[in-house]
Amino acid sequence: MKTNSSELLVNATGQLMQQHIFDHLSDEKLAKMNSCLQKLGNHNSALVTDHLEQELVDLFGEADLYAETTTPQSLHQWQAVMSCYGK
Repeated sequence: MKTNSSELLVNATGQLMQQHIFDHLSDEKLAKMNSCLQKLGNHNSALVTDHLEQELVDLFGEADLYAETTTPQSLHQWQAVMSCYGK
C-alpha cells in the first residue's frame, strides 16, 4: 500500500504540474517540489521517503484547483492523493 500511495503522489504531482495547477507557487516552493520528486525516485529508506512524501503532500495541498486548466481528472487525482494521506 505504501508503494502505491507514493507512486500515486509522484504521478499525480507530475501530471498536475504539467497542467499548471502549481504555477502560483513561489519559485522556492516549486524548486522544493521538484527536489522532493527527484529525491523520492532515488531513495529507498522508509524514513527519508516518509519525510519527502510529507513535504510533497504539504505542497500538494496548495494546488490551485480553480485554475482554468483544471480538469475533472485533475480534481480526481488531487482528491485521491489527499485522501490517501488522510487529508
